[in-house]
Amino acid sequence: MLREDIKFDRPGPAIVQADIDRVKAALGGIHLPEDYERYMLRLNGAAPDVVLDERPVSQLLRVWWPAGSAAAHDGHGVLLGEMCQIGVNPQLISDLQTTHQDIGHLLPPSSISFASSAGGSRFLFDLRPARFGEVLHWSYLHLAGADTLARAPYHNVAWVARDLIDFFNRIEVEPADWDDWEAALAPDSDIHWAP
Repeated sequence: MLREDIKFDRPGPAIVQADIDRVKAALGGIHLPEDYERYMLRLNGAAPDVVLDERPVSQLLRVWWPAGSAAAHDGHGVLLGEMCQIGVNPQLISDLQTTHQDIGHLLPPSSISFASSAGGSRFLFDLRPARFGEVLHWSYLHLAGADTLARAPYHNVAWVARDLIDFFNRIEVEPADWDDWEAALAPDSDIHWAP
């Protein structure tokens, strides 16, 4: 169930299932999580905002890096950027397709980007059968060369949430002091997730 303090702002144009099916076919016949398809049909990429005193604030999500990841040294909080939208004009490429065409070769296999994050990073859905629908964070800042990508495609990927609703429910307000926020995390908080 979605938290009551999450509001959605700036939805894209109203779409129908045929618009989603067109995009999935253009992406090679992929499957998308059902909760994501429902969200797109209802809100088409609207931004989830935690509202305090009726004012949206910067949105933060906690990420779990694999134990020993170099990315963990940069912290465990990432800002949520824009959610992808699907256009109603079949002649235009949707945000999902554009991102896939532009950086899909850099993302882990069996994943699809659905939202941006700071510094060119992305939020992804894991499409592997055993983890289907889980939300991951891909760090552009820790992108490595082709050899590392081939050997360890998840080296710069953190776990975020079990599914889209869990993702929305984990949104926090950007802290006034990032160091205090990091210090409040359990020191072994990363050790239970591995790609």
